[in-house]
Amino acid sequence: MDKVSYLRGLHTGYAGKPLPNLTPETAVFYHNKCIDYLMSLSDNPQDAKDENLLAAAVILRYYEEVDVSYIGEDSESALRGIQVFLDAQTMSPLIGIGVAYAAYWVALRQEVLTAFSKQRPFRLRLDPCDSLRSFGSADDYVWANRLVIHCADVLQYCFGIDEDIPHHSPDPSQASPVEANAGIHHPLTRTYEPVAASDMTSMRRIARYEELIAFDALWTELHPASFDPIYVHEPDYSRCEVFPELWYFNDCHVAGIQHLEIARILLAVHNPKIPRLGLGHRVAMQKLDQELRTIVVRLCGIGLANQHSPPGMVTAGVAIAVCGDRFTDRTEQKALLAVLVELEEEHGWPTQSTQKNLKDAWAWSNASS
Repeated sequence: MDKVSYLRGLHTGYAGKPLPNLTPETAVFYHNKCIDYLMSLSDNPQDAKDENLLAAAVILRYYEEVDVSYIGEDSESALRGIQVFLDAQTMSPLIGIGVAYAAYWVALRQEVLTAFSKQRPFRLRLDPCDSLRSFGSADDYVWANRLVIHCADVLQYCFGIDEDIPHHSPDPSQASPVEANAGIHHPLTRTYEPVAASDMTSMRRIARYEELIAFDALWTELHPASFDPIYVHEPDYSRCEVFPELWYFNDCHVAGIQHLEIARILLAVHNPKIPRLGLGHRVAMQKLDQELRTIVVRLCGIGLANQHSPPGMVTAGVAIAVCGDRFTDRTEQKALLAVLVELEEEHGWPTQSTQKNLKDAWAWSNASS
């Protein structure tokens, strides 16, 4: 843990002043030493159960994400440590206390954004969440976590799972009493074994897609009213406003709704019913682009209007990086870049590469940018 604290010092300095003789390469060096040390501890069964080491791995994973501008790529080295320490834990995601509980959900949200941005297989286990797969009565934090799980399920549908991750079929006998008594059929209860996306048959993919779409419909019908925005202001395009203003009461509402929106992006893009050829394909692609633009604008509006929840800005930034090329209007493009600039300047999240890539995709010349 001393090494993790020292690593943080490399980024913040001491008393607001940069520490001497330290470079980005120094930070990367000590980061790698932290990873090596944690992985050596994971070989010991007792150490692997230490929830503090799980938390340390999650912190290191965060620094991997924000250090991309220094090291050139996200190596995801800390993710393996998270996997090892999570596998050794006996905590239940239903018990909302303890370091392991908090670390698990932070790691899960980190993995959602990474898998989404890189469009790669999901690399964390979801079977510890099976007991949460319900629309039964619960507090808002549980409801938010259900939306995170749904987004992870969608990522598994789109990109499959990492073959090195152990996974288990859910036990129907473990359904919660609330769920059993309510008699609600919903896609939160998985009836399939997660597989690589390429291994799904066409009929199976369509059936699974319909289950995931059904979740969204059930959410619309059954979600708590507390997840509705407490204030809405639509943008005034005559004043060059691009993003709606959507206020939410609590951080959990912001996180839950934004994960639902990410899931909607993925399901729209991976709709197996989209025509591949013909006139219908072109029309479908135009509708898809408009749908993605609408969702990204909404995500940005949520992030900007809820500064009490900084992760909301990160989620908006990732959505811009993935879908920003779909925007053709110059006013909207400038607004997206402004979000990325604020994300880096105010929250320290690297966006320089994304800004450059989007300007290239938009064919902006240096003179007009």
